[in-house]
Amino acid sequence: MKIGLCFFPKVGGSGIAATQLAIELAKKGHEVIVFTYDTPFLLRQSRHENIQLMLIDLVSYPLFKDIGYPYTILSASKFVEVIRKEKLDVLNVHYAIPAGVSAYLAKEITGIPVGITAHGSDIHILGVDPAYNSVMSHVFEKTNGVSTVSEYMKKEIHKHFLKDNDKIHVIYNPIDTERFKKQEVKQCDFKKLFNNYFIHVSNFRKVKNAPFIVKAFSEVLNHNDDVGLIMVGEGPERKDCEIIAKSLGIEDHVLFQGVRYNLAPLYSCSSALISASENESFGLTLAEAMACETPVIASRVGGIPEVVEDGETGLLFEYGNKDQLVKHMLTLLEDKELAKKMGVKGRKRVLENFRCDKIADQYIQWYETLID
Repeated sequence: MKIGLCFFPKVGGSGIAATQLAIELAKKGHEVIVFTYDTPFLLRQSRHENIQLMLIDLVSYPLFKDIGYPYTILSASKFVEVIRKEKLDVLNVHYAIPAGVSAYLAKEITGIPVGITAHGSDIHILGVDPAYNSVMSHVFEKTNGVSTVSEYMKKEIHKHFLKDNDKIHVIYNPIDTERFKKQEVKQCDFKKLFNNYFIHVSNFRKVKNAPFIVKAFSEVLNHNDDVGLIMVGEGPERKDCEIIAKSLGIEDHVLFQGVRYNLAPLYSCSSALISASENESFGLTLAEAMACETPVIASRVGGIPEVVEDGETGLLFEYGNKDQLVKHMLTLLEDKELAKKMGVKGRKRVLENFRCDKIADQYIQWYETLID
């Protein structure tokens, strides 16, 4: 099969998941053409021979200075050009806005079967905005099929966009269980500072609720001061987190690391991964940490309960309940045997449900239905 995949190249959930899918499809012998505007980081060092990279031209023009690039038209033009030249069998765009509209235009022009994969904020933040909703509803109705990353997201799409529930397929995000596995790190730099630490990985957008984690962690320190909090990533609320840590007098215990590409050693050394999000469609970092046999603590929102088995692979708390979060953090600090058992069960769950080759097979089956 010759498959077109379009996604954002940034270090975010949809981009990482789609890149991993491209790699796995290529391993299975399919020709994959990746449409994006920059090289995804997982493809920078090496690229499977079955993967072609087609960069979307970001054409600049003075008239567009105040509104940015007309990305929808630019990507649609690239789709049409490559579809005609390469004779693609199917086009799958990840993140519905704006690529869903671009794919719809390409379908109207070339007749190619199109599948839209919705990842989260493209639905429950952008998609429901009146500025986008009317057009996106039409695009979802007219596309050949829609996939998404959790049952929670399927309900959201059905509620806001698609009357035909059977048109929506749930395919979970793929996790590379060879890249994400427990590593016996002989000398973890952070262990020189503290015997235990928690880790938070995100883009520090408001929905991730990172400042809440810093505040909860300050209360953990009242019970155990031999613990650190590693904050990985960049984004709008990172500075707020730094200010809060300093105001609480815990800045020496909260370490900001910026963007890190090799996360498995950090997951493997940590007592737990913490997520306090207001909403999550899936929770990619949770599954990555579980694959490394690290227990997770997360808010009971969105698709997270589909990833994390409460009490088995991690501990869930009600969104915004700081007392519950603090209690869970202390539990995993104090009960090492429980933490270890949760870690083992977490990896088992990832292997059974989110392994790359299994997810790629589900996408292939979905593509076949789009073509038929």
